[in-house]
Amino acid sequence: MLYTFTVVVNLIALAVAVWLGTYIISRSPRSGIAWLAGLALWSIAGSFLNVLLALNPPPSPTLMPLWMRPLLWFWPKGTFDSGWGNWNWLQGWQITPAVTIWHHITLLIRTGRMNPWRWTRVSIGYAIAIAAILGQRYSGLVFTTTSGDPLYLTTLVPGPLYPLYMFTLIVFTILSLINLIRSARAAPNVVQRKQLNLMVAATLIAGLAGPISFLSYRMNFLLPRVTVTLLLGCAVFMIGYAVARYSALVEGRVIGRDFLYNGIVVLLTATLYLLVVWTSVVFYGVPVVAVAIVAILAILTHSLVDVGRRVFDFVFYRRETRELRAGLRRLAHQDYQADALEENLSTALETLCQFVHATYGLIILFKDDRPQLVASYRWRQVLPELPFDVLASDDVVRLPADKLMPPLQEAALLVPLYIGEVQRGALILGRPENAVSYAKSDVERLLEASDQIADLIRDAQRESERLAQLAEMAQTLPPKLDLDGEIPARTVEEALRNLYDYAYLSDSPLAKLKQVGADPGNTHLDRGKIVYQTVLCALEKLRPPGELPREPIPRQWYPYLILYNAYLENQPNNEIMMRLYISEGTFNRTRRTAIRSLARVLSEMESVTQ
Repeated sequence: MLYTFTVVVNLIALAVAVWLGTYIISRSPRSGIAWLAGLALWSIAGSFLNVLLALNPPPSPTLMPLWMRPLLWFWPKGTFDSGWGNWNWLQGWQITPAVTIWHHITLLIRTGRMNPWRWTRVSIGYAIAIAAILGQRYSGLVFTTTSGDPLYLTTLVPGPLYPLYMFTLIVFTILSLINLIRSARAAPNVVQRKQLNLMVAATLIAGLAGPISFLSYRMNFLLPRVTVTLLLGCAVFMIGYAVARYSALVEGRVIGRDFLYNGIVVLLTATLYLLVVWTSVVFYGVPVVAVAIVAILAILTHSLVDVGRRVFDFVFYRRETRELRAGLRRLAHQDYQADALEENLSTALETLCQFVHATYGLIILFKDDRPQLVASYRWRQVLPELPFDVLASDDVVRLPADKLMPPLQEAALLVPLYIGEVQRGALILGRPENAVSYAKSDVERLLEASDQIADLIRDAQRESERLAQLAEMAQTLPPKLDLDGEIPARTVEEALRNLYDYAYLSDSPLAKLKQVGADPGNTHLDRGKIVYQTVLCALEKLRPPGELPREPIPRQWYPYLILYNAYLENQPNNEIMMRLYISEGTFNRTRRTAIRSLARVLSEMESVTQ
């Protein structure tokens, strides 16, 4: 029973550690911290593999292929001698590399950079780790061999260098804890504090493995070796949770769905491989350890698919992407005339459609509150009358068949064109040539290109005489506010951006609201303060009823929290996105919607003011 439990636990921990290390690296291939985290996790995975090899040793070296022997370099020389015992496998990988690497990671997290003193500390740790591995391989000075049962921690007897080995583990574990605790206390937001607290707990739990092993030997207590595996495995799972929940150890933000999707796919792939191998183990006498080897290969090969795809995309599409960006930049640097806008948009659309291999493309702008076709590519038909609500969108929309009226029933994508917070048009693309739908990478490039196309529109409009006159008037006269209609969202947004500038608020169109009043006794700044209080009152009306729930925060709280945190507390956008676990696109969409809602609330408050 203990044998089966030990094998299963070590196999699961091995698979999770290998996969998590690979996942972190694949999501942040340019991050030094990500690579160090991957190496630390793989080092821990080596300890799990040691236990599996000790309990299920491979065939005699004479039956092993020559190409496999270099892979086993880290194990003691006696492993390949005649009469070698199971205990040899337990002496190969030391946990010291993982501890020293983790200490290096915590230094980078706390300080962000390395000075000579920190490099010295890290180098000492790495030197001791290498010395432990080499010393055990060639001399057995860290552990003295024994023929005990590898299921228990007393299998290995400490050697002369064991005190130095244990001292190194304890010291660097304590240093790592200190770095993480300091970082958590200085964390600028609750999300970073939570991810660091999880890493503190993982470090503390993993750090117990060394002292427990030492006490088991000193007290001559037969403690099962799976105890250490459970401690290290628990630490690995906590790090994985920190990655999935709080984007720890990676650049940018990890979407929980991506983490879960990748994990499930890898699990299913590895399970399929393992079923085939287990059949060979049962019926054909293949060594049990082959299960672990196949699990590692299945995880690595699947995880490397994403990395390989990115590499090939970089090799094959880098030139095309560069040419697309260059073409759009050339258009952006031209001197715009009002009558040249359509020509420039046609050029940009042709470049974009050729890049993504679209069958056709349309650019529609909203003029006089009506959608108008201003540029097309491979389109020879009359554009039907399209209602505004059909083209209105906050993000890219994959159009199902017959979503639009003929002859647009085969349109595949709708990409909104925003200038600031206002949608000024839409980009419609037909289905890609020789494909059913656009790839995710194509959609990402389309989003980037749509921003540049929107810049073309904005710059051209700014150069027009009408907008120039409006800009001049805006500098000399206060904007006119139609108190009988809805308050423009743009006016509300500008007030939010200058919420603590009472002088600005007093000159804002919101200062002309009836609810602000025109008390002659109020000073210039007093009027700005009243506008401030009015905006706060309207914002509170957007707050959902009840207390703010604990994480995960319900979606109905997003509009209020985004406005409150962004404009009242001046929190950076990325911190707000991390707290709410939303993408940048969702954040921008929700903010635009919230500003429009706040404008409607102010309009409603104004309508009931006597």
